[in-house]
Amino acid sequence: MGFFNRKKNKVETNEKLVKKTMLIEGMACNHCAATVHHALVRVPGVKEANVDITKGIAEIQMAEGTSLVELKQAVSDAGYEPIGWQGQAEKHALQVPDMMCEHCVDTIRKAVENVDGTSNVQVDLDTKSVTFEANKQAFSQAVEAIVEAGYHPE
Repeated sequence: MGFFNRKKNKVETNEKLVKKTMLIEGMACNHCAATVHHALVRVPGVKEANVDITKGIAEIQMAEGTSLVELKQAVSDAGYEPIGWQGQAEKHALQVPDMMCEHCVDTIRKAVENVDGTSNVQVDLDTKSVTFEANKQAFSQAVEAIVEAGYHPE
């Protein structure tokens, strides 16, 4: 019964913990998740890391001031690609003047929704606009996806 009474690492009372979610590409199995987990928990300041391969994320609980560069480097060194941080999404609006019909609306919506890291995609034919939330990398990929679909966003 002693293992129920084991104490977790005590956190200094003046140490503030923060939680960030890293977006990671390249994980395919539980071995990948374990590899990423071990890489992250070795970074000074990391208290806990929960890796979800189906979502392609790692939720990291860490001391405030923990190096985000070191976290990304640890994931890279483990053989995976850190692509950004969840929650750093900004709302974006683009005009797409060559949007003409509902088919265009569906095509643009699907193009943006298929980009990892985009959310709350709304396409409006009346204003010929598309709005969505995305981090910087996902925004660039979404613009590229719209262009590849045959449109010219502004």
